[in-house]
Amino acid sequence: METSNFNKTLVLFYVIFIYNIFNTQSQNIAINEIMSSNKITISDEDGDFEDWIEIYNYGSIAINLEGFGLSDNESDPKKWIFPRVTIYPDQYLLIWASDKNRIIPNKPLHTNFKISSNGEKIIISDSSGNIINNCPSVVLQKDESYGRQINGTGNWSYFSSPTPNLSNNSQVDAEKLNPPTFSHVSGLYKNPFNLELLNDNTNATIVYTFDGSEPDINNLSGTSFQYKNIYPDDIGDPFGPFIDETYVSQIYNSSILIRDRSNDVDKVANKNSVQDDIYVPINPVRKTTIIKAKAFLNGKTSETVAKTYFIWKNGNPYTIPVVSIQLQENVLFDYYDGIYNAGIDFDTWREQNPSDKNSYKVQNNNYWRSGREWEFPASVEIFDSNSLNPVLNVNAGFRVHGNNSRGSILKSLRLYARSEYDNQNTFEHNLLKEKIPGSVFNSSNKRLLLRGDGSGGDVAFDVVFNKLMQPFYHGITRIQNVVHFINGEYWGLSAIRDRFDEYHFAYNFGLDKDNVLIVDCDKGRCELGEGEESDFISYEEMRDFILNNDMKVSENYNRAAELLDMESLIDELIIQIFSESRAHEWNFWKVRNPENNSYGDGKWRAITRDFEATLADDQNWLEEHALTTGKVDISIFGNLLENVDFKNQFIKRFADLSNSGFTKERFKNIVKETFDEVTPYLAEDINRSDERDEGFYSNSSKRNLLEWIEARPLRLQNQIKTFFNINNTYQFNLNISNKNGGFIKMNTISIKNTTAGVSQNPYPWTGLYYENIPIKLEAKPLSGFVFSHWSGDASGTNPVITMNPSKDANIIANFNKDSNTASHLIYFWLKDNRIPNDLSLEILNATYSRNGLNASLKYTSSLTGYPFSKTNENWRKASLERKNDPTNINYKAEANNNTLYTADIIRGLQIKQPFKFGELENTIELEFSTTNFDEIKVSLAIKSDGAANSLLIDYFDGDNWSNSNLSVNSSSVNSNYSLKQFDFSSVESANNNPNFKVRIRFNGNNMFEETGKTVVLNNISVEGKSTDSALNTKNVSLKSNLNIFPNPTKKNIRIVSEKTITRISIHNLIGQIIYNEKPNNQNQLINLKDYKSGVYFITIYTDNEKRTSKIIKN
Repeated sequence: METSNFNKTLVLFYVIFIYNIFNTQSQNIAINEIMSSNKITISDEDGDFEDWIEIYNYGSIAINLEGFGLSDNESDPKKWIFPRVTIYPDQYLLIWASDKNRIIPNKPLHTNFKISSNGEKIIISDSSGNIINNCPSVVLQKDESYGRQINGTGNWSYFSSPTPNLSNNSQVDAEKLNPPTFSHVSGLYKNPFNLELLNDNTNATIVYTFDGSEPDINNLSGTSFQYKNIYPDDIGDPFGPFIDETYVSQIYNSSILIRDRSNDVDKVANKNSVQDDIYVPINPVRKTTIIKAKAFLNGKTSETVAKTYFIWKNGNPYTIPVVSIQLQENVLFDYYDGIYNAGIDFDTWREQNPSDKNSYKVQNNNYWRSGREWEFPASVEIFDSNSLNPVLNVNAGFRVHGNNSRGSILKSLRLYARSEYDNQNTFEHNLLKEKIPGSVFNSSNKRLLLRGDGSGGDVAFDVVFNKLMQPFYHGITRIQNVVHFINGEYWGLSAIRDRFDEYHFAYNFGLDKDNVLIVDCDKGRCELGEGEESDFISYEEMRDFILNNDMKVSENYNRAAELLDMESLIDELIIQIFSESRAHEWNFWKVRNPENNSYGDGKWRAITRDFEATLADDQNWLEEHALTTGKVDISIFGNLLENVDFKNQFIKRFADLSNSGFTKERFKNIVKETFDEVTPYLAEDINRSDERDEGFYSNSSKRNLLEWIEARPLRLQNQIKTFFNINNTYQFNLNISNKNGGFIKMNTISIKNTTAGVSQNPYPWTGLYYENIPIKLEAKPLSGFVFSHWSGDASGTNPVITMNPSKDANIIANFNKDSNTASHLIYFWLKDNRIPNDLSLEILNATYSRNGLNASLKYTSSLTGYPFSKTNENWRKASLERKNDPTNINYKAEANNNTLYTADIIRGLQIKQPFKFGELENTIELEFSTTNFDEIKVSLAIKSDGAANSLLIDYFDGDNWSNSNLSVNSSSVNSNYSLKQFDFSSVESANNNPNFKVRIRFNGNNMFEETGKTVVLNNISVEGKSTDSALNTKNVSLKSNLNIFPNPTKKNIRIVSEKTITRISIHNLIGQIIYNEKPNNQNQLINLKDYKSGVYFITIYTDNEKRTSKIIKN
């Protein structure tokens, strides 16, 4: 026995000895160099210039990295895991941070994340998840790296000559070169002014341009290119002469006069963008002054900053947003390489086809060029519709967009946000204000589409039908009309639209973009638009199953419904049929691997586009779409109609929309709003392009729409009756017993004033429904009420009833006050993606309030000076941040527009270690009014990975923090979410108190430690019993969610609000107002670049609310 124990001890000794050797050696692995904005430095095996991370072994033995982790998130150190790969002493290993996730040994390695060009900490961990090395968060310019010198152990430095897979022996950059600052922000000015450019390095040379070109210290004498304005469009026409043009940079020596240039001779607008005869504006186009600037020092360059100045003495002539794009003119009009003109491609075609009459074909021109090869940099600014304050300023890429519309004088553009152009690699804006049904709140976009006109018909038709269907259907684009300038010259009316791509679905539905598949269908021919070649098989399997199996059989139809989302297909077909569209254009999308039970469930979903070719009333489009013969991709709908459940679902949804969103009144209002928005600017638009003289928001287009809607509802109704052999329709008159008691849901439509097409006072409500097509009625009581019974032509106490229409019916839903409900939800904090990631939070307002008052969550950190900037060593320590960690525990659907819980709509809050430092501790305070409420209860969901094992609750009694009369003032915290509720019913000061405060703190074994652990909270609510009967029946409302970020900041802060921001003021520490604007928008960007570093206070006014917060300028 003693020998056995000795052997066991010896084995254990060797295990510990070997582990210690391995653990010691693994500490000799270091992140040695990173690059987060790789434009031309080094490409991967695909030819892509991706972010990269260099690992270095500065030890004396080889290390097998299998199981080690790389991550950009300390709370998830093994976000990406190394395969079996060995790194030898003095060896460098390059890992591409590309988001391609490739882990094949002996092949190039790619992580499943990218490095934010705005800076984020990169960590490497051993196989046990212990962090062994890291690279701090830094902001890097294009093709600049951040690395150690000495390799593996030295200090971090910036390198303008990076050394991937090599020793960091290049010259260290002593300091970063910041871009120039401007004395005036972009925007509207009534009088000329002198602009000054400054740089914090007095030795730097500032170079600027007025013509949209990139500032270049080597282009002070100018660079010439050639273009043409005349092409041999008709047979026998001569080839036009070359014209020379120049773009030039200038060195800044003194202030620059910024003035109104509108009467200057047109420059860009006088260049021909098509092969037809050139059109020159009759009158000079309206102009802005544009300027780009960049700093140069010892061969090093800063980022480029672009500004647009509107010097218009009579103020802003527009009531829609304005887009200003600056770009180097040769990329548009250069004869050989331009992408906006006919160019060499047309002349070559004509030389080869001297007798061909098909000169109109767009494929023969430079402007047909497409793909990444023909994407060029541009500076993009977007200004709000009232005061012309900038809401977006970013460097991006652009391409020409469209098919036949490329042949127009004014072409559509596609804009791309990429880290190679700007550290801000998304378009952050809230101009598309309509919520996408089923989506999460999102103001981030990777792509923007500027599409003013099309080629398939009248663009006004397209806008009207998109707006008509948008509130009901996720698969239709949102549209915001804008005025468009290129290089400071008026370019015409355009529109910002959603672009349906993998980023759109990922950002708006909380999905992984690399998991999104898209199939494009055009006139019955479908092909893969996004995904791997093998992914198209999934679409074919869905389609072929429906076409090759009898859909009358329930089992077959149920299987089809597992593959295809029937609601989206029905909505896509309804808008196509209702609008009488000839386009036959639609798409399908899905996620390859299911992510959730909502839009990430793995089902194919239908989306649609292009309603220019509508009002085609010479054909029965229901019959056309219901064909089961012909092209297979068009036959899906016809085969599904064989199933009675699908047929009934289609007819009911059509009836629901006909009775709400498709009413004549709503359609006419949309037509009026659409034309009223652009009509004031049509004369200016026609001056810019004579192509828009006819058919572009014309009076005849408006008249056609208004005449069409008079006949369409009855004609459609008869088509449905004929096709489905239905004899009659019947009128359903719905009413409720108490206007505050609840509402009725008819099939898919909630009969309440927030539903598009339903009147402000919905009841009594009337709708037409089809004979013997079963309808479903559901009585939905509001808080404080219960459903009692149906009366009239329906009876019973079940809130859900089904009826087969066989006559006109009058139905009443009866609601009574709920005498058993003593408690109401008063406040709720919804943690969704409106809270930015990686932002240290100080205050969050409640997103829901029953009494219309404000409630706030305020956070105090244990670290003095919180919140910290990204360059501070304490950044993201002892901080309150968003965390993507949803739970349905304590989720209140009524606080989120009665939206049922799905994981994609919820995030969470995390509090990071240390929880105590010195005498300070991490603390949350909830401040709210309980006026007219008593029996207060505070509830939340909470968990921790070991940072704390209990939470402590107390309240402010007016003098001190106290826990007197609380039956429970502490509760344990576990590793899984659990519900915690604290009852203040016995606390007298909690009742009817306009300024009640509750404090939340934490306890554990070691609250001072800092190992990356967290406490996570979610779904915080306050409930109580109303002492005012009015509050029992009052319609509750969502509070405005308002975010200020980034904070601290070096340059800009952005304010995003659900409500219109009516005023913003900024005060310094001695009370002086240094900024005061009335933006009247929901998304405001404020440039603090020229303000001194320090603490400021910003006050934001939205309707009847006011909020003051501290901001830090570094």
